[in-house]
Order: sequence, then structure tokens, then C-alpha cells
Amino acid sequence: MIETDTLIIGAGLCGLSCGYHLRKAGHADFLILESNPYPGGLSSSIRQDGFIFDWSGHLLHLHSPEGKKLVRSLLRGNLLEIKRSAWIHLYGVQTRYPFQANTYGLPKEVISECVTGFLKAWQAGEHPVHTGPFDRWAAALFGNGICRHFMYPYNRKLWQYPLDKMTAEWCGAFVPRPRPEEVLKGAYFEQGKAFGYNASFLYPEKGGIGALASALAAKTGNISYSTKVLSVSLKKKEALVRGRDGGTETVKFKRLLNTSPLKDFALSARDCPAAVKNAARRLKCAGVDVLNLGVKGRISDRHWFYFPEKKYPFYRAGIASNFSKNTSPSNTSSLYIEVPHEGLPVSNAEIVDGLRDAGLLKKSNSMLTEQRLSIPCAYVIYDKEINAARKTVMTALRKAGCLSSGRYGGWKYSFMEEAITDGRRAAEELLSIR
Repeated sequence: MIETDTLIIGAGLCGLSCGYHLRKAGHADFLILESNPYPGGLSSSIRQDGFIFDWSGHLLHLHSPEGKKLVRSLLRGNLLEIKRSAWIHLYGVQTRYPFQANTYGLPKEVISECVTGFLKAWQAGEHPVHTGPFDRWAAALFGNGICRHFMYPYNRKLWQYPLDKMTAEWCGAFVPRPRPEEVLKGAYFEQGKAFGYNASFLYPEKGGIGALASALAAKTGNISYSTKVLSVSLKKKEALVRGRDGGTETVKFKRLLNTSPLKDFALSARDCPAAVKNAARRLKCAGVDVLNLGVKGRISDRHWFYFPEKKYPFYRAGIASNFSKNTSPSNTSSLYIEVPHEGLPVSNAEIVDGLRDAGLLKKSNSMLTEQRLSIPCAYVIYDKEINAARKTVMTALRKAGCLSSGRYGGWKYSFMEEAITDGRRAAEELLSIR
């Protein structure tokens, strides 16, 4: 039997941040349980054959003074500031991201359809609500042309969910909304203006994105790795866990923070009411497979590419070695390719063939190593049921003295800085629970 005042499930950025801020507040009686043998969750990095691979493209976008101060203090002297170079591969050409402001170089009829559709939508002046269907929201803002050629096919591939049943609540700052003059300029000239929240980003010079979690874990402590939570009793305030030796043990706690996927946590709680579990089952998410490749030679100076066309099994591919040269040996490149879970399984060979067809890989780029990672819950799906279902689950957990926070614990679409902020707020709330 293990006893702790505060139990934290998951050593991702939210869980680590919570532990860090608890310790900073003078509360060191906490325990973080992490199923992996290393910290960070999906914000970790894996070394293989001289390469450092992340779980897909994880970049730092810092907006708050507090977030900037903490991250810079943790990665002192180990941060690169990078200007984004993102592109869309469509109809055999590459245009700058975001598509809605950069159709220059596409076939003339495509440009005409996109510009005309956008201006018609702008003139109509509709103000669609984020809670409405995503397809109508996008058409009202960007017009039928931009939606037909990019918005619809790309998001169908990414989400693997009907766009008329998904809301636009996740969009916010993630989808840039250019003005007419910007759309026109980007149709007939290659404009260099940066759009969106990720126009620039930070990335560790050494250690991959996992360097941040490792630095935070070193300041936090009290982490039990290779320890899987099997179930939780909210009434008895105890968790059944399996350690690295395969044996099971009970952990007693007074306060609890969950950062694992909210749906899975609620369903694993032994004494969670049936109505709450039914609500949890209505929460949906999209899974992603990530293929990391190490190849010979340098392939491009760009950072990542979007692939809306059906002929490519992946929706995005990035070159991580362009974030930092230290992620791969000399005269090599490292790539990450994101493939949706749904549909027929896609082999590594099919992915590589697609990259060669797109011109991203050449015959001279021979394979040096490959790594396939699976993320069953990568993107939370915002449909008509999410808000009511999430509220039902969250309310029940709070009544039982349990918090659930972070990208997956809070069941939302967010970025790394927000996970750190969520952890701080969770620590403050946990300390208020008596």
C-alpha cells in the first residue's frame, strides 16, 4: 500500500507542471504515475540509430509572459527561434500555408474559383457561429472554391469524421482568416506574409521536443515510471496500479489529477455512475499513426507540408531535422509522416511511395531507419455531443474530488503551453480542496 496526499496520473506536460507548481507552493506530498519509462507523454522524444524522433511535429508557441519565463528558464541556452516554412502540396505544385491566402502557382481555373468564391462569401457577410457545422462555417468564411480544393478534403482526411456533424469550436486561432486584399495578393503573387498563431516557433537545439519534459521532470521529482493505472475508485480514493515488475499495488490518495484521456479514465473508474460512463462513451476522438524516417542526404529546407489529395495516404509530413540539425546525424534527414487511423491499414512502403510520388523523397534518399508510432487518441472530435457529454463527466469527477485537465484530460484541442498552464491551474485548485 502506497499513500500520498495528491496523486497525478500522467507525466505529460500538464501532470509535470502540476507537480512542479505544487512543489513550488511548498506541497511536496504528491506522486506522479507514468506508464512510459520516460516523462513527456506525447511531448517526449525517442532515440533510435543516431536519430531523435518526436511523436509527430511538436513545436513550442509561447504567448503568455508566465509561459515564456518558465520554458526559457527550463531550456536555458537550448532554444532555437525559427520562422515557419509550411507548404501545401496540391495538383503537383507547392503553395504556401495557409491555403486561403496563398493560391499562387495553382492552375488558373483553381485560383479563379477560390478567389471568386471567397469574394462572394465576403460580400454575403455571414457571421457563422463556431457551434454550427464545420462545413457551413468554412463555406461562409472562405467560399466554395477554397473549401472544395482544400478545407473539405484536408479536414476529411485529418478528422475521418463527417464535416457536417463536426462543429468549428476547435478552430479559434488555429485557422487563419485573411482579408480580401490578402487573398487577392496571395492569388497573383507569392506573398511572404506570415499568418496564424504558428508563424514562428521555438524548438530545443538539443534533445528533441522531449528536452522540455525532461527539464521539467528534473525540477518536479516524485515520478514513478513504467507504472500503469489499471483502475480508480473515486469513493475509496485509491488507485490500482501495475509496476514495472508486473505486480499490482494500491495507491491511497486524498486529491487526484487525471491527465490521461478523459473518456478512458471515466470508463476505468470502478464506481463511476452508469450515466457518467454513458456520457464518456459519447466522447469521440481521431487516431493517428506516425511514421518517423531517417534517410540519407538533405531533402528540403522546408519544415512541413499538407497533403489534401486522396491519392496520398498521409495528411501531413514534416522534416524534423530542419527544426534542429541535432535530431539527425550529419548528411541525413529525419521526417515524420502523419496517417489517419481509420480506413484500410497503410504500410510503411505505401507511405514512402507517396513521398516519392510527391517529390519529397528521391532515389538518393535511401532509408537508414524507420519507426512507427500509434496515437489512438490524437485529436478530440468536436461534434454536437461533446459539450454536454464532457460536462456530465467533469461534473461527476469534481463532485468526487477529482480534477481532469490538459489536452486529453480536459478533452480539448490545445497546444503545449496551454498544457503547462492547465497544470499550474490544477495545482492551485488542488491546494484549495480540503
